[in-house]
Amino acid sequence: MKRRTRIDLALGQARAAELIGRYRDRLVEQDLIPPDRALRLACQTYCDGYVYVAAAPGQVWERIEKDSWSSDHLLILSFDQSWLGRIALCEFADGEHEELLLDELHEHYALHSWPADEGCEPSWTGPGQRPY
Repeated sequence: MKRRTRIDLALGQARAAELIGRYRDRLVEQDLIPPDRALRLACQTYCDGYVYVAAAPGQVWERIEKDSWSSDHLLILSFDQSWLGRIALCEFADGEHEELLLDELHEHYALHSWPADEGCEPSWTGPGQRPY
């Protein structure tokens, strides 16, 4: 079974509630979903770790299945669109950079930590600095 990090453990209960509330508000405003249903959907979306909603710049994600030949943590720098779909531009703890499709991020990584503030400050500041 795939391990997922609960959103409230990654960023705290107050910030998790605020994030879910903002997503609920967007669902109500943009998709015209009634507020009670929008709240349930927002909660379920973050609970399931739906990567297309939950992933954000500044987050650190951890490899689910560890191996000895690659870095276990990556920092999401930004997002872009390719002909294959939406991609995350990432920096690994060893300084390597890679583009990952969001489906690959979802399949092989779990959220480890979230930036400390709303400005999406990275959880580490340079290559080789461990995010934990």
